Amino acid sequence: MSEALLNQAAYFLQRGDLLRAEMSFRDVLRRDPDNFEACDGLAAIFSQRGRPLEAEPFYEQALAINPGDAIAHSNYGGVLDALGRRQEALEQYERALAIQPDFTDAILNRAAALCALQRPGEALESLEQLLVTQPRNILALYNRSVALAGLERFEEAVQASDAALAVDPNSADAWHNRGVCLSRVQRHGEAVESYDRAIRLSPGVMQIHINRGSALAALARYPEALAAFDRAVGLDPGSAHAWFNRGVALTEMKRIADAIKSYEIALSLAPDYAQADYNRALCLMQLGRLEEGYKGYEARRRLALEPALYPQPYWSGEEISGKTLLVRGEQGLGDIIQFSRYVPLLQQRGVKVILMVQPHMTRLMRSLGSDAQIVAWNEAPPAFDYHIALESLPGLFQTSLDTIPASTSYLAAEPERVAKWKERLGAGGFKIGIAWRSSAHGASIGKTFSPSHFEALAKIPGVRLISLQKADESAELNDLPLGMVVEQVGADFDAGPDAFADSAAVMEALDLVISSDTGLAHLAGALGRPVWVALKHVPDWRWMLDRADTPWYPTMRLFRQTAPGDWASVFAQIAAGLSDMTRPG
Repeated sequence: MSEALLNQAAYFLQRGDLLRAEMSFRDVLRRDPDNFEACDGLAAIFSQRGRPLEAEPFYEQALAINPGDAIAHSNYGGVLDALGRRQEALEQYERALAIQPDFTDAILNRAAALCALQRPGEALESLEQLLVTQPRNILALYNRSVALAGLERFEEAVQASDAALAVDPNSADAWHNRGVCLSRVQRHGEAVESYDRAIRLSPGVMQIHINRGSALAALARYPEALAAFDRAVGLDPGSAHAWFNRGVALTEMKRIADAIKSYEIALSLAPDYAQADYNRALCLMQLGRLEEGYKGYEARRRLALEPALYPQPYWSGEEISGKTLLVRGEQGLGDIIQFSRYVPLLQQRGVKVILMVQPHMTRLMRSLGSDAQIVAWNEAPPAFDYHIALESLPGLFQTSLDTIPASTSYLAAEPERVAKWKERLGAGGFKIGIAWRSSAHGASIGKTFSPSHFEALAKIPGVRLISLQKADESAELNDLPLGMVVEQVGADFDAGPDAFADSAAVMEALDLVISSDTGLAHLAGALGRPVWVALKHVPDWRWMLDRADTPWYPTMRLFRQTAPGDWASVFAQIAAGLSDMTRPG
């Protein structure tokens, strides 16, 4: 009877009638509870229905009856994979291979599990062994590209994707992975083309639309990126990641209020989403809503992914008069300059301060005019009671736009250096220090421009342009427009171990500083020197939006792009302002 029922179940399975097949297998088990074929068949039916939790006990029962069945072990691994239990899945694939070492499906499944477990090297080794005997196995070729990507060998991963696509040009997975790898090597235009091919083949996969949007954003094609993220949200409105990326695109389109809403939806779906919390805070502060933004701004500490630095408690604003506080600069040079203004305020509260900064910033920070102890990151700090990141201080001081501590100057150049550079530069002309370079990653993308943009300023009678870039940063000065002159102050300029020691002194000898959004702009503002800053269309939060001044630096004037990448309009405004400033009478 059991054999007849098993044949009946097989017949129904062949016809795709899973319900009747299930009933037949259950009839078998009622008569023969230890029937391997029935247990295995029921497990397979629930797997096909996408119900892995119900499949699991049947695979366990089947393998208890017949632990030597390689196919059952491999299929059980697939169920465990679907449940996110990848280590257990890997163990099942390896049991299958111990029984049948040449079992192709188990080899492929094991490789995929190894990649998911961040063990791509092992996956690559087994896949390359399989490809020796099966060089056109599309899944092996595809998984090889995934393994290479996991090893960050992205150019090779692109070639591996191409090899997979040569066998099956209709593999959406291969096109998708090719796009991911192209994005990782900054070939974003080609990545978009790969994502487009993947979407034509498999339009309902949300992650492809997200990755396509990210590539478009990297190309500054933000409206198209937004459309891609909107499509991802449409496919899965419950994806916090899709809503987050939508917020990124809206931010770059200067639709800050709409971006905040997208980040808030992401947080409602994933309350611990630190990057969404942080980005929302940046947007709030960009709108001048500093006090609302400070709490989310602390999410950056969760993003650092570093272990607790010190056993002492992190200061959260409680009374610590008479205690010693280690204040640690954690971000860029500009941030350290901007927020070091809070150190004297701590001392006014009776707090003993140790300020820890990058080694090359210690000399400049000693000019704060306080008796704070300045130490370098690579030094063991003296004993302290509490610690805090420098960038957390504005929030703990409950700083609003109206209460920013913005004295005209709070850093100072060394008098002997000032005398040296004044003599070297001479007294003639209207001397403008210029800086045009910023970092080429993260939030600094888009801040740098060509020094040729200063050409109109160089033509104004009496103006002298003086480079504030160090000698090894000034290669662009070899390609200036004909007749344009930018003076370089010498190879010894800030050539020592201390950042900005000469820059600060030179600025005291200048009439004006014009800079990209970089640490030099912050330095000029902290020295109280006249400084004009050229800003990209959507700048850092600290410069807010659509205003020509900043409450952080009273002597600073801001010039903003009217459209992304439009430096011409910025320098037209700067040239007009400089002509007015230098006009006789």
